[in-house]
Amino acid sequence: MPFRLYKKAIKMTLREKRMFVIFTLIYTILIFSTSFFIEITLSSGSGLLTNYFILIFFFTSLVLSLLYAWLIVARNRRVWATLKCIGWTNGNINSLVTGIIIFTTILGFFIVIEVLLHYAAVVGYLQTANLLRNFPTTLISLTPVILTFGMFLIVQLIAIILANRKVLKVRPIIALKRVGQ
Repeated sequence: MPFRLYKKAIKMTLREKRMFVIFTLIYTILIFSTSFFIEITLSSGSGLLTNYFILIFFFTSLVLSLLYAWLIVARNRRVWATLKCIGWTNGNINSLVTGIIIFTTILGFFIVIEVLLHYAAVVGYLQTANLLRNFPTTLISLTPVILTFGMFLIVQLIAIILANRKVLKVRPIIALKRVGQ
């Protein structure tokens, strides 16, 4: 049952292309930047400035996650009301919202992994061709990226809780308003 709902969540997410692309790119940049500063902190010791950047990116991701959850609920208020009218339970709608939020985050994570793999492949190739010297093959190791992804999932859980509370407040009567307009 949840797999079917998550599949519908992915379809709903891809239907709203502009918002999906914007938030996926923002999450990708935030995951990459946070991972980069965690890598700097782990490799060269804990610098105060890098710790500040990590906190700034963490709180930025929190604010953006809450904004994304709020936008999903606000833009689809009539959809949620219609689904409630045709018999969907609050749990089903909450699974749908959860799938939308998690899908965007996971896709941002995969984009970061893909960029890092391509970076390593290009730099490795150029080093074997003796075109680059003294250039790091790996920009960011996998550990900071996974740590950052874990932090982002925790932040997304907070956003999911907020979105689920907002979905519970949607009344089915909203779907019936302004039908003739």
